[in-house]
Amino acid sequence: MTRKTGAGSAAANLAPHSPWRHLPNLLSISRVLSIPIIFWLSLSQENLWALVVFGYCAVTDLLDGFLAKRFGWDSRFGALLDPVADRIFVCSLIPLLWHLDAINSAYTLLVVLRFSIQLSVFPVLFWWLKRPVRVIPGLLSKAAMALAFVVLGMGFAKQLAIEMFSKASGATVVFDHTLDALTVIGCLLEVWVLIKFLPRYWDIIREREDTIV
Repeated sequence: MTRKTGAGSAAANLAPHSPWRHLPNLLSISRVLSIPIIFWLSLSQENLWALVVFGYCAVTDLLDGFLAKRFGWDSRFGALLDPVADRIFVCSLIPLLWHLDAINSAYTLLVVLRFSIQLSVFPVLFWWLKRPVRVIPGLLSKAAMALAFVVLGMGFAKQLAIEMFSKASGATVVFDHTLDALTVIGCLLEVWVLIKFLPRYWDIIREREDTIV
């Protein structure tokens, strides 16, 4: 095994002590703190700003992990905070889109059910079983999460289109059909994730597993 030397080694050693090392965690926290702002903007029909704030949150979701890996700013706390922040963010805003009549009830119910079950693992492991928790999302879980963010983006964009264009323009019809297709795919993914995750949850309760995928 080779060892880093010279400037590369020095950069690696200094990375954990960088004044910016907490930036990925701050970005994750800002995503959660943005939830009530998006609620207020959407319900106040400030749809452009709601979409802008959501766009910021979507960028932070990509940026926090990249920064942590690129500069060695990763930590055990950050590895837990990022997926928890994502689940709280999506689980909070998907019902908002349902309230705004942008998405159907089935997808809303499945997303809230799945993320609520997964989030409940943390207190089960930390406080009941007194065990550490690991989050290693698989490809299926990542795909379902990515699709949820796309649905959110399309949903907030649809609200802006309703505000900007007349019904005769047909702009909202495009969003309706696209969201219908995305949520059908999303329902299938959510059911698949639940089928795979529920046996793992049972193993977690029986102390045979400690990993969320």
